[in-house]
Amino acid sequence: MNLPFYIAKRYFFSKKKGGGLSLISVVSGISLLGYIVGAAALVIVLSVFNGFEELFSTMYKNFDSDLRVTSHVGKTIDSTTFKWASFQEALAGESYSLTLEENVLLRYDERQNIATLKGVDKQYAKVTGFDKTIISGVVDLNNEEAFAVVGQGVAYRLSLDPNDIFKALSIYVPRRDVQSVINPEDAFNKAVVVPAGVFSAQDEADNKYVICPIGFVRELLQRSGYITAIEIRVTDNANIPKVKRALKEILGTDFDVKDRFEQHDSFFKIMKSEKMVSYFILLFILLIAASNTISSLYILAMEKSRDMLVLKSMGLNQQSASKIFVYEGLVIAIFGGGIGVFLGLVLSLLQEKFGIISLQESADVVFSSYPIKVIWVDIVLVLATAVVLGYLTTIYPAKKVKQLMSR
Repeated sequence: MNLPFYIAKRYFFSKKKGGGLSLISVVSGISLLGYIVGAAALVIVLSVFNGFEELFSTMYKNFDSDLRVTSHVGKTIDSTTFKWASFQEALAGESYSLTLEENVLLRYDERQNIATLKGVDKQYAKVTGFDKTIISGVVDLNNEEAFAVVGQGVAYRLSLDPNDIFKALSIYVPRRDVQSVINPEDAFNKAVVVPAGVFSAQDEADNKYVICPIGFVRELLQRSGYITAIEIRVTDNANIPKVKRALKEILGTDFDVKDRFEQHDSFFKIMKSEKMVSYFILLFILLIAASNTISSLYILAMEKSRDMLVLKSMGLNQQSASKIFVYEGLVIAIFGGGIGVFLGLVLSLLQEKFGIISLQESADVVFSSYPIKVIWVDIVLVLATAVVLGYLTTIYPAKKVKQLMSR
């Protein structure tokens, strides 16, 4: 039998001789409650951030590819000199699509707007799931004729109606072969296309892009044979890092290979930072509980000083005596942290399944309740945090007991 642990367990559930709870039990109970609340709050908040991260990742998935290859030394890639054989070997059969982007001026009826024209090939819908974002009109990327699919935000600013067959969308882009002109309109290439549909993927794309066939865009931009990026779809998400490494080795430093998170690096960095800040803020709740534990263990050491001397006369050494209070602090931390994690898990899973806490209704919100996702790494992190704090709270009381035993 582990004597120090047995004594620590008895102290944790100690009562007064006449019945009722002792002062030690009350203070220990407050510490326990602090660990429960802190651990539960940490599990819930971290899971909510995980839920939002997964939600936004899913929203981007219908517009962005798993991997994106772009030029590191320029804006475009010359497809005629690109290492296609090595590139396809590294992909090992994964799908890819070619795209070409440029900022343009749009004119529809009497309204104008600056947007990014994105030319895509027939594989784009397969690579990104873009066809799932169409909310108005009928769009077929296999269609050889020129058409445009406009982002919802761009369509709103232009008051664009894809069902109005009498109005066309005019696209203006600066000409590459003109140095100076008398008539400003001669400095632009102009094309007129049918606005076939409106898409809605996420706000950034909705307010920025107009999608057209890549052949049409190349002709308009006078960039035959050039592309801006190669969009890649990886069938198994677990293989994304492997494919990414293979592409980097083959393409070298002249090209950037980015996954979906790196394509929106600043946004997801902010998400990670907010999650980390929230973790440290809620950590203070556990620190308060830990400070209560120090107090309870110190009071316990003073109250049980006579018992320690009796145990010393019976052969208990300083090391074993200090272990009693180490175990006492760890019992409070593990017991409280375990209950808190369990409660946090239950509440998180209930929210995930039933959406108990809902968001205020808004036309811009595509989900009705707080998204949540439990990641077991976070659970281990919360438990480890509670245990580490529990151990740190025992250092001073254990040292005090050693001083008492040395008399």
